[in-house]
Amino acid sequence: MKPRILLCCAVLLTAVATFGCGGQSADQYAGDRITELKEGDPSVFNDLLEQGIKTSNTTYVLDFPEDLKETYLEFLQTSFSSMKFEVEGAKEKMDGVYAVNVSFTPVDFQNTLQKTNDEILTKPNSADFTETALSMIKADKEQMHSDPVFTDKTTFELMVSESDSGFSIHDTHFMDFLNACMNDYMSPYNSCCDLYEIQDFIKSYLDASFKGEVTQFALHVGFSEEEALAWYESDVFDIPEGFNPAYEDRYRAALQSIMKQCRYTMGIPRKESEPSHYQVDVAVTPNNSLTDTFSEYSSQTYYSLDEASAALVEILERYAASPSYGEETMVTIPVNENSLIDTETEESDLTRLVYTILPPA
Repeated sequence: MKPRILLCCAVLLTAVATFGCGGQSADQYAGDRITELKEGDPSVFNDLLEQGIKTSNTTYVLDFPEDLKETYLEFLQTSFSSMKFEVEGAKEKMDGVYAVNVSFTPVDFQNTLQKTNDEILTKPNSADFTETALSMIKADKEQMHSDPVFTDKTTFELMVSESDSGFSIHDTHFMDFLNACMNDYMSPYNSCCDLYEIQDFIKSYLDASFKGEVTQFALHVGFSEEEALAWYESDVFDIPEGFNPAYEDRYRAALQSIMKQCRYTMGIPRKESEPSHYQVDVAVTPNNSLTDTFSEYSSQTYYSLDEASAALVEILERYAASPSYGEETMVTIPVNENSLIDTETEESDLTRLVYTILPPA
């Protein structure tokens, strides 16, 4: 049997078989690569992180924050360094190609970090996605360093090639090895995305509904921007029955201006104890321009369609120039995997939010 070599903080190699250039063996080369990952610059995990970012950016509308990369690379290195590896002596598979069995206990991200992440995501300190993700990954790095949890021991066959310039492991194959060591390594980031993706959807829904800013909303619902713009314009600017067509353009312009001046700010989202249940706070300053317009309009008597239409438009234009606002209030929107399906029903929480932002006439 080939001797086993235990790797802790570094890779210790004793048995030397199949020597290459400079007296190094294929198994020693494999051990050195593992030691480099444990002790070298965290940037050695950059390709692994970029692979994970690509997958997450495809899954979520939110993009991986550039400011998070350095901390996430350090987190990946800490996770990898927590594992112990045993490197067996190399076996020649064919001319210039050697198989090196590496045994290890993969890190269990879920069981190591779930408590830490749940505590953070149930009470985030910030409404900002990047700030929360950064603080969470820093906490995860500390947790991984102090108390990692592992899954069952497994063995990976590393294929090491030899050429005149020395040994090498194909990049794709080495990436497979890293994925085997740290499967689900993007789960901490993804759990943060699960929460803040909800917040981003609600903000994009409000921006599209009130301001006609449809780009982000289109990404969330799978529309083209043209389709999202058509959604914004449909039913939003309906003309009152019996309204003089001569005033329609002014009516729509005034109504659009009032809607664009609606005030709302996304608060801190929170994860609930029940799976896939969240809450999102929205600070709202009600825009009472429509209710005040129609209250003022209804208090007068009009003797012709033209007179009534002109009066309504003039009042709307006055409020478009200087909207009427109420007192700021906080609206909490409960969200689960089913609640966003019925976003536009009269009973939905989003409809309640919309009517709080711009009370109907």
